Amino acid sequence: MDYTEKAKYHMKLIVCGTGAVGKTSIVRRFVENKFDFNYLLTVGMEPSNRKLQVNGFLVNLILFDVAGQKRFQTLREIFFRKANGALLVFDLTRPESLEELYEWKDQIDERLGKNKIPIVLIGNKADIEDMIQIDYSILEDTVIPDFQPVKYLETSAYLNQNIHEAFSIVTKEVLKRQGIIKS
Repeated sequence: MDYTEKAKYHMKLIVCGTGAVGKTSIVRRFVENKFDFNYLLTVGMEPSNRKLQVNGFLVNLILFDVAGQKRFQTLREIFFRKANGALLVFDLTRPESLEELYEWKDQIDERLGKNKIPIVLIGNKADIEDMIQIDYSILEDTVIPDFQPVKYLETSAYLNQNIHEAFSIVTKEVLKRQGIIKS
């Protein structure tokens, strides 16, 4: 595939979740195919982009890695504006990060309209199996129905597990909702 080719479609995706859940690592793995063991605090928002081929269409993804710390909360409205889709990320080893995701979903719904944009729900750090602390019955019976994601995926930025899939799924759903592709 020739990624120097000009993309016909452009879309803005926001990557959201509490601090230190791995948002920057997921974006960096997807964009640069790199992983850094050092925690990098995102200040405000870190933009990046990558082209992605979906169902024969070349799409330029503009990715907004939104800072998870509460002190950046007032800036989120600016970052959420005109978003086409979202990845909502929590840390499988920190159950509180899943609970805090409700606040993110509420803010997205408030700013963009309830269920207006497709969401992929991501449980990150799946590679640390012995440290996973998520109650899967609560996830399946309560959280997934509450969030109504297009898909729930477990990812590992470290192992590059389901990273490409997450971005492909949300991109494909945006293209479907815009009537560009059929299911």
